[in-house]
Parts: sequence; C-alpha cells; structure tokens
Amino acid sequence: MDNARAPTVLDRFQSSMDVTARWAAVALLLGAPTSIALVNIAVLLILVCWPLSGRYAEKWALIRRHPITLPSLMLFALVLVGITYTDAPRSTIGSHLYVYSKFPMMLMLLTLLHEPRWQNRALVGFAVGSLITLVSTYANIWVQVPWSDSHQRGFGVSHNIFNDYIAQGLAMSFFTALAVVYALEAKGRGARLAWTVVTVFAVFSITHLLQGRTGQVVVLAMFCALALVSVPVVWRWRSLAVVLVLMAVLFASSPLLRQRILSAVAEFSQYVDSGVVSTSIGARLDMWKNASEMFVASPIWGHGTGGYRVYSLQYYNDAGQCAISCVHPHNQFLFFAAEHGVFGLLAYVWLLLAALAAGLSLQGRYRLLTVAFMAILLVDSFINGPFWVTTERHFFASMMPLLLAGWRMPVAQTR
Repeated sequence: MDNARAPTVLDRFQSSMDVTARWAAVALLLGAPTSIALVNIAVLLILVCWPLSGRYAEKWALIRRHPITLPSLMLFALVLVGITYTDAPRSTIGSHLYVYSKFPMMLMLLTLLHEPRWQNRALVGFAVGSLITLVSTYANIWVQVPWSDSHQRGFGVSHNIFNDYIAQGLAMSFFTALAVVYALEAKGRGARLAWTVVTVFAVFSITHLLQGRTGQVVVLAMFCALALVSVPVVWRWRSLAVVLVLMAVLFASSPLLRQRILSAVAEFSQYVDSGVVSTSIGARLDMWKNASEMFVASPIWGHGTGGYRVYSLQYYNDAGQCAISCVHPHNQFLFFAAEHGVFGLLAYVWLLLAALAAGLSLQGRYRLLTVAFMAILLVDSFINGPFWVTTERHFFASMMPLLLAGWRMPVAQTR
C-alpha cells in the first residue's frame, strides 16, 4: 500500500509560491544589469511569495549556518539601533531602512537559489541581461539605440545603456569573468571560441566605450584575482604579469582611457595643491577626509543611521556640491564607520571576509566567480557605495547570495 500523503490545497499553494519566488530571483538577476523596473517587480514578488511558500524550518537551517548570515544581520541591526541616537530626519532614516533591507533579503535569496539548477538559471539570467547590454553598447556606436541612456555615437565617447557608466562597468567586469569561466568550461572548440570572443568584446567595451574610471580599475582587479586562483601555483606570478601587460596594451590603445588617467592625475594635484573639490577625484578625496573626521569624532557608535547626511551639511555649503557629497562619502567602509562607528566598519569587513572565505571553499566555477566578484566589490567599496547606490546595490546584493547559495557546511563541522 502506498502511504504517501496526497498534496493538499495548502501544499499546492505553497509550492506555487515557492516556484514564483524562485523565478522572481532569476528575474532579479536578469534585471540587475538591465532594468530597475524589473528588479523592483522581482523584489516585490519575492517579498510576497517567500513568506507564503512555507518550509520555514528548512529555510532557517540553510540561513543560520551560512557564513554571511551573521555579518549581514549585524549590519542591518546596527542600522536599526542607529535610529535611536541619530539626528537625521525621518525621511533620511526611511531611505536607509529601505536601502539596507537588502542585507536580510540576501538571506532570503540564499534559500531560493540553494539548488544548483536555480543557481544556474539565475546565472544564465544575468548572462542574458549582460549580453543584451553588450550588444546594445556596440550598436550604440553607429545607431541611436532607443533604450540607451547615452545619446552619443562613434568612438571616444561613453556608451552606457541601461544604467550609469559606473554601474555598467561593474556589471560588465563581472560578466567578463563569467565569460572567461564559460570559456574554460566549454567542451567544444566552437563554444570555447565564442565565449573567448565575448570576453574580448566585453573588455573592449569597458576600456574603450565607457567614460568612468571605475570599470577599468575593477576589470584589472578582477583579472588579477582570477590569475591568482585559476592557474597552478608555479604559474601564478607569470599569469599575473601577462594580465598586467595585456591590460597595459589595452589601456594604451584607448584614447578615452588615456584622457581619464591624465585627468585623474590632474584632479589629484588640484585637490592637494589648491583644495579643488569640483572634480571627481577632488570630491572623493574631500568626502573621504570629512567622513574620516566624523568617524574620529565618534569612533565607537558613530553618528547613527543617516548621521553622515546630517553632519556633512557642516562641511558643504554649496547646494550643488552637497547634492553629491552629502548623500554618501563614496566609500562604503567610511560610510559605515561614520554612521555606526567601529562596529559598523568591522561588521562590513566581516561580511567581505566571510563571503571570500566561503567562496574559496567552493569548487569549480563558483570558486572562480566568487573570487572575481569579491575583487570587484572590494575595489568598489573604496571608491563608491556598492550597497548604497541604487544601480550598484541591486547587482552586489543579488550576485553575492547567488554565488554563495551552493555553499555547504564542511562535513567535519556537521558532526
């Protein structure tokens, strides 16, 4: 006699909610490089369907042992605690709660993408979105692509499509790593050649077709990280040297990049010599200095949730400058340090180290991709706000749980 229990109406409902939430996670990764609207729809579906899908004991078992769980929850807890002693208005507090709600949501994504087939589907979703972006970038050289954010044609200008050039450079840098991994995994010569060509076109789009310096810096860091973990130990330094030489050749061949490098040197000198803050480099250096002073003024607990915005008004009287510099200091480490003190700084460092350690314990493609991803995240954490800026946090807060969703506790720890 078959003792299997027939599924009830509740079982079928929870199963449909679970599948919907998982497909929403796939859509989230598809939208990360292409559409904020798609990301928002996917997030809404996850928030509705995830709690209705049941299996709470199973979900909790996956979440509670994962290396990124405690640092993610600690960061969000610090944001909540910081509300009790901040001088920020409610609107600023509300925006912080909304932005940093991505930390607990990352834990939800761990449960949705835990199975290898869903990991692969989400990764393919990101690849499809990135390919659409890449094709549109090259098409934008010769024709006016209707959905392009930039409206310039030809070479020597920026061709960012769905997002700003910084966010596109970050996403395309990781897509480059994904293309490299796909090429390494390819079993046929044709597939390997195809993904190699995609890699070349992706790198060229970052170095020659995007205005910002961030993409060029992170793609170099990404390749260096891959060179250190993807080849035998005896070849590591040689492969790293090859990467540096190839990137130097690419950089030398890009008039857009050469101009950006020269302007960066000039902007740095202008800030050091005359305190000029109207340039990209000068503004960043000034924000870093002021955020460091805020941290020193309250090193233990910081100035509370939204405190950076309140106290930055003391540094920036010009409305135009404040519209940029009073929002965040373009450095995620200093942002957490200024608002949440040493606890916030250490919690963020803990998250990065825990994610890297978990990635290094993986095998195959996800080990390589996590190392590449963490190199991109680390560099961007020093010069931008990867978990604050809208277009960036969608990418980082969805890609980290995707790459680490397949992490399993080592056998020795389960005994």
